[in-house]
Amino acid sequence: MIKKLFLFLAICTLLSGCDSSDDAGNLLTSDIVGTWQLTANLSDPGDGSGSFQSVSSNKIITFNSDGTFTSNGNVCDMSITTSTNTSGTYNTTDKTINANCGTTNLPISYTIDNLTMDISYFCIEACQSRYRKIN
Repeated sequence: MIKKLFLFLAICTLLSGCDSSDDAGNLLTSDIVGTWQLTANLSDPGDGSGSFQSVSSNKIITFNSDGTFTSNGNVCDMSITTSTNTSGTYNTTDKTINANCGTTNLPISYTIDNLTMDISYFCIEACQSRYRKIN
């Protein structure tokens, strides 16, 4: 009886030591808050054959818990450069990003799947930027 009790307690101790928050460096997979780095762009030529192409870029977007964001690049387009800082707000209810884009202040939509965020721009054909959550 004592052996069974000891075995039961040992199993309970082992199972309680596992925590799902240890996965992926404690990043919340569905939460926009955090820092995201540009990894790919998609530009469809008009026939539906477009696919994401990897890019090498230091462009990041940091989403703050107060509904604001900052970026070291232009969030208003698919550029990979970091020459123009942008900032603005985001809305998790309608999944939009509102940046100061000059004359075209159209909301930019986003979707999050695990640690990947796709930002969709207002284009005639599909055009998106893909970001990976890094922090």
